[in-house]
Amino acid sequence: MKPIFKMISAATLILTLISPTTIFAAGTGDNPTFTSDSPTVAQQTAKAQKNQLALQKAQQLASGISLYALGESKTIAVPSYQQEKSYWCGPATTKQVLGFFNGSSSSQTTYAKELGTTTDGTDFSLVDDIINKYQTKNTYIYQSFTSSDYLTWKSAMILSIDWGNPAVLDLKITSANMPLYPRTVEGHILNTSGYNVISENAKKLRLTDPFDEGGRGVTLGNVWHPFDGVWGANQAHFRKAILW
Repeated sequence: MKPIFKMISAATLILTLISPTTIFAAGTGDNPTFTSDSPTVAQQTAKAQKNQLALQKAQQLASGISLYALGESKTIAVPSYQQEKSYWCGPATTKQVLGFFNGSSSSQTTYAKELGTTTDGTDFSLVDDIINKYQTKNTYIYQSFTSSDYLTWKSAMILSIDWGNPAVLDLKITSANMPLYPRTVEGHILNTSGYNVISENAKKLRLTDPFDEGGRGVTLGNVWHPFDGVWGANQAHFRKAILW
């Protein structure tokens, strides 16, 4: 029996050592438990106003008056902070957005506590509340999009940058939609910091990513990704939601 016991003990030790990697291999800190967003009156008002403007822009695109043909391109200087724990993409993104608006921000630990972040990650529906709590330049709203909302979503991505407000995204990333990621990430929170639609066939979104995928220095920071690939990653996530 002793050899068998030793084998079991060794196996237990190995599982103990690799379990953190295994747990977090599927995502970088987006809590997979669904909770509904509870908008305030101010957020409801802001949502109506933003959607009206996004719809107007989407209608221009649909009618053939393509604003993309104008060669639009813009970036905003969102600071980058690498997430301090493998499940802290929510706190790190919150720090990035508030750092952009205020010129400074609190620690990731502070935001992790306020967001109620656990080893399961951050509840995305709470991120807009904390961002709104510490800045007054934009009233962030939570909004989900269906596959038929493609032009409205695309318009929201562009308008948010034009207004100087980094949008926050909840993504399920695959190498098919965002090739810089060689593996599937089930849930990841990060923000936008630019768009480039000069070429219809090479549209890009710049994301401020707090996660260094594979320790390669390829995804971390302000990095360009395929515009439609980011849309696909947002649609692949069970929430299909953004904050903007």
